[in-house]
Amino acid sequence: MLAICGRGDYRRWKRAVAKRNETRRTAGVLGGRSQRVVEDVIVAAIAELAESGYRAFRMDVVAASAGVNKTTIYRRWPTKKSLIGAAVEWMRRYVHDVPLPDTGSIEQDLVEAFRRKVSFKDRLEGKAWARLLEEKHDPEVADAIGLAVEERSGEWYAMITRAIERGELPKGTEPRLLLGMLSAIVEAWNARSSGRLSSPLLEAAVQTVVVGARSGSLVGKRKNSVR
Repeated sequence: MLAICGRGDYRRWKRAVAKRNETRRTAGVLGGRSQRVVEDVIVAAIAELAESGYRAFRMDVVAASAGVNKTTIYRRWPTKKSLIGAAVEWMRRYVHDVPLPDTGSIEQDLVEAFRRKVSFKDRLEGKAWARLLEEKHDPEVADAIGLAVEERSGEWYAMITRAIERGELPKGTEPRLLLGMLSAIVEAWNARSSGRLSSPLLEAAVQTVVVGARSGSLVGKRKNSVR
């Protein structure tokens, strides 16, 4: 359990979540022992997702990590799917607390957005999300993450749409193609390198793709090709 992030990382993250929620509780947003149990179980579920993924997810491991009985979990979340759905909702709200950048420059927006994306993948939530994406062809996983994926994709596409409206990119530039090319570069570098993509290389990758897009090479050939 927790081999991916290490027990120390898990405990530090759990303390950070507790501290953040204590502030919210003081402000009257959260409260009560039952809410603390919910938080502990969700945190443990995210850690188990990061470790085991969806298919191998074990409710008993979550119960042991959260320090509660399995019956406590099943009383609120009767199935694995329902608990993972709650964990996905938790992560979705966490991501939406940090909107994508809107600096007025597509280059700056893309550099900062991809920097955050890489940083998120290093977090426990990011590892859990990556495991779910690996199993997205499972109908239950697709059902659990579908809305969150659609919402976040819409935010990324809106970044490109704003650039088109500002005249930074040609009309008809396909967000899916531009973002897909950048993602491929970043992921390929991270997969083949012992270190993360450095800022100069990320900036160079963004500049290269944006220059190509400005030439019209990513303008869609078919109407409504991006959904």
